[in-house]
Amino acid sequence: MMIGMMMKPHHSRYPFSIKNKSNEENVMKKYAIQILKAVFLGMSMVACSNERRDDVTFQPTTPNETSSVVATFSGAQPLDSLATATRTTATHVRGGIANVSWETTDKVWVKATDGQFHLSNAAQFHPVTPPATINMKQANFTLATGDYGFNPVVHYTGHNNPADRVTIAAAQSQAVPNDFSHLAQAGDCGSATAIGGGGDFHFTLNHKASYLCFVPRCTNVDLGPNIFLQKITLTANKPIAGTYDFTDGTLDGKVPLSASSNTITLTVNNFSLNTTTESLPTNAAYMVLAPGTYNFTIAYTIKDPLTNVEGTIVKTVNNFQCTAGKIRDVRAHLVQGLIDVSGTYFMWDAADGQNYWLNHDRVSGKYPATLVLNGLRTGNWAATPDNRWYNTGYGYKVATNATRSARNQPNVNLMCHFPEFGSARWDGNKLWIIYGHLQKGGIWIKRRTALGAANKSTDYWGEDFTNNGSIDTYAPLVNHRSDFTGPLSRVLPTASELPYYFFLPASGYYLDGLTHDVGIGGHYWTSSGSSSNANNAYYFYFNDHEIHVRQFLRRIGSRIATFEN
Repeated sequence: MMIGMMMKPHHSRYPFSIKNKSNEENVMKKYAIQILKAVFLGMSMVACSNERRDDVTFQPTTPNETSSVVATFSGAQPLDSLATATRTTATHVRGGIANVSWETTDKVWVKATDGQFHLSNAAQFHPVTPPATINMKQANFTLATGDYGFNPVVHYTGHNNPADRVTIAAAQSQAVPNDFSHLAQAGDCGSATAIGGGGDFHFTLNHKASYLCFVPRCTNVDLGPNIFLQKITLTANKPIAGTYDFTDGTLDGKVPLSASSNTITLTVNNFSLNTTTESLPTNAAYMVLAPGTYNFTIAYTIKDPLTNVEGTIVKTVNNFQCTAGKIRDVRAHLVQGLIDVSGTYFMWDAADGQNYWLNHDRVSGKYPATLVLNGLRTGNWAATPDNRWYNTGYGYKVATNATRSARNQPNVNLMCHFPEFGSARWDGNKLWIIYGHLQKGGIWIKRRTALGAANKSTDYWGEDFTNNGSIDTYAPLVNHRSDFTGPLSRVLPTASELPYYFFLPASGYYLDGLTHDVGIGGHYWTSSGSSSNANNAYYFYFNDHEIHVRQFLRRIGSRIATFEN
């Protein structure tokens, strides 16, 4: 999208024109100073489709500029130019404009008639009245040497780069949300041909890097206030950063000369994720990269300060076009697909919907930290029989099958097949949600159909544990295979194996209101009460080094979860 340009009044008279001087004249006169004044009026940065241009016109000096002057370079920024995102501080509005300002450290390179580029002095600013403030959208650049003839080439190569090199940083950082001020250091660049001569020039600066604006969101309103963005790691199928040749003023189609990298890491300062919609003021994060079409893997690293859990959520996008001089918004629903275990803890076979913390899980509308931190107790658990109380049915050597909340869980016989045949894989990095907070860790285990155990509810190795009066699920003739102790495999399922697996979080349990094993182990009910102890029922348990099916107290708050077919 192009933006209209406002020009300052054009002066027809100059202190002098640019001519070839004799050596004697050069001795008698000091070097002339050329001043580049760029006036930024703002720019539109409509994601995905905007053009980016800086229009600059060179005009005479003002009366208070007393140095010998070849020309004054004065101009205006098109209001819909994306290129100026790099000039060099800006704020971006999705579908709107970006307000752009120069930095005090900005400099440009101008090519003289002898073929050499000369670096300007740093940008200079003048107060405007009223009030007497500095207008950072207007800057002067001075060049003390060089003859620029007609139609000189102008390069902007960011900070600390020569005229013919541009370095797009593989490590970028942004301290404040929705802030462009790091773009010059990150690799912003541009080029132009200044049209004119005799001290009267104008040019349109075309920006040659590409830009991404990441706008993540969290639709879980309980989790959002408690997690913060730490960094974004962008990995492509070909180089996106490094030091590039900029002799011809472009990056298109080029590969780095050195420091080539397929990855750019943008570190941010605990940006909030407390937004259910894209909100640039909340967490917009900006990245500079080389133009091209890429397949991207985008890793968002987030952290929950309360649980001290930090983890990565990965998104992918293919055939993503990054055009020189344009910015594209990259949206992400970060917690989509994460398992939320909140409200899934029950005493064994409690009434449907009557979870362990029902109507007692919030204080002043928020989940208390005691629900997620091990060793802390939360009040108002079901200490006396109420609707949250467990099923009390029992008979010695009589099957007590769940009829309410646990009725769809695997029974003890079927559950015993998971430790032996489930090929469990411990995954210490997979994230999940518990009562408004982030946790991680759990196992991948084969679905019951992949076990070949879909119809194994009748027995385990010929023994029916639902009614045999056993105090455990040991099968002596087969070496207690339902009770495995030893390090679980850390080799995660491959992409081809993954459809045969499902994930169970290490979600812990509650006993008399006390939080146990959250992030350490998983505790899941079967549909089978004990036939040897009226207080117990069978459960499935794992941590990173053991997995088993045993009996435990019916009054604990253990999870009801789907063991997938």
